[in-house]
Amino acid sequence: MRAHQRVLKIWKGTLGQKGAFFLLSTILAGCSSLSTPPGGLGVPHLEDRSSSHRPPWIDSLGQWQRQHPEREYFVGSTSKEPDQESGRTDAYENAMRSIAERVGEHAGSLYEQQTSRNMDMGHNGVDMGIRRRVSSIVSTQAQARISGARVEDYYWRKYWEKDKETEPPYSFYKYHVLVSIRKDLYERLIQKSLSGARDRVQDRRMKTLLDKMLKRESPRSPE
Repeated sequence: MRAHQRVLKIWKGTLGQKGAFFLLSTILAGCSSLSTPPGGLGVPHLEDRSSSHRPPWIDSLGQWQRQHPEREYFVGSTSKEPDQESGRTDAYENAMRSIAERVGEHAGSLYEQQTSRNMDMGHNGVDMGIRRRVSSIVSTQAQARISGARVEDYYWRKYWEKDKETEPPYSFYKYHVLVSIRKDLYERLIQKSLSGARDRVQDRRMKTLLDKMLKRESPRSPE
């Protein structure tokens, strides 16, 4: 005889049939909720958050930038961090990568502009392989030269989740950080990154291309 059937037989003698069934079903329901969380296994459940309102800069950074034109803004995000400190650190590092990537994309746009001028002179069109290489080289240089960035805001959510019935639940954080940099520092970063890429690249044609892009970006020599 199964254990709960033996217990039910004993309770019938003291509580009556209805009372015994009610008590047993309540206990079994409690055990089930402990082994299988609401929504099922592997489903995250919100436990806490830094604010009841999700900041608009997370999903609409472009609109936020237009409303705050005095600085350049970037967002760094992470998921499933074990604690808030890890969330802040990794989100900030991702924001720094976003700055470098945007500088690299700006360099790619400069390459396209330079190529458009060459096309007017009868040269070939945009080479996407060269564009990607330009963006990558300049982005790498920018990553090592970022300065003056500051954290403007942050938002985090804490979740708990359970993956298997035989394992205990665990908690994790999703973190978002808003970082800004002064426009003059951002423009200087672009110039320094182009200059650094030009000085370090070995290919002579790429060096000449980066030099032309640098001159097009600013008629004055970067600091």
